[in-house]
Amino acid sequence: MKLTIGLAIFIYLIQTFAYTIKWLIGFGNPLISSPLLSMQLDNTLITPGTLLIDIPTNGSIVWRNRKNLQLKKVLPLLIAMMCGIVPGTYLLRFSLPWIIKTALGVVVLYLGLEMATRHLRPQREPESALTWVPLAVAFITGICAGLFGISMILVAYLQRNTKNYDEFKASICFLFFGENVFRAGVYLFSGLFTWQVLLFSVVSAAGMLTALLLSKLLAPHIDEKKLSKFAIALFILGGISIIVKSVLFHT
Repeated sequence: MKLTIGLAIFIYLIQTFAYTIKWLIGFGNPLISSPLLSMQLDNTLITPGTLLIDIPTNGSIVWRNRKNLQLKKVLPLLIAMMCGIVPGTYLLRFSLPWIIKTALGVVVLYLGLEMATRHLRPQREPESALTWVPLAVAFITGICAGLFGISMILVAYLQRNTKNYDEFKASICFLFFGENVFRAGVYLFSGLFTWQVLLFSVVSAAGMLTALLLSKLLAPHIDEKKLSKFAIALFILGGISIIVKSVLFHT
């Protein structure tokens, strides 16, 4: 990656936008930033570079919501996610970029459609006991996290199986934070943290900090439900665009 002024501004603006939504609703930044950034950059740069910014962001949100955290419910899920991160990282390290981008587009599109149509399906009561199903979902989430830096597949499960939004936000950000720390160790061992990645992270950090300030200004004036719908629309459009480009041009 040759970091020109134009590319730095491109990264900064996208990360500012993505992290503004992250600070406001607690999730969604990689589903917005990854498809857009991958139009000019490879996932071997985007995924580890964004990870370095996600760790302090998720840690801050967890600390703010620590009173609502139910560790007994989320620790098994975190362990399953960690098990999936290793094969996901291996695929990131050795797969062809255009294949990874196509898979990323499919994941993003699926998640967007699932979240957009959730209200059409019957709502279930929160499950009282952890079964193999959420563990399998967590494992697949770990693979996606290792590949794309996206841990969002587990969001659908937690939204249905937490008592309220405060517990959901604390749980999902705790899983994000734990997964981030573990994945950072795997990436370091795999040699994915290069000087280019660190340079990307510096520019992204500026966007994240700008987003923090913007979110504080916007939060009192924005309805979270409307913002979530807007984010879902972006997920779907981003997934379609990245699939089309990667399949047609192999870039």
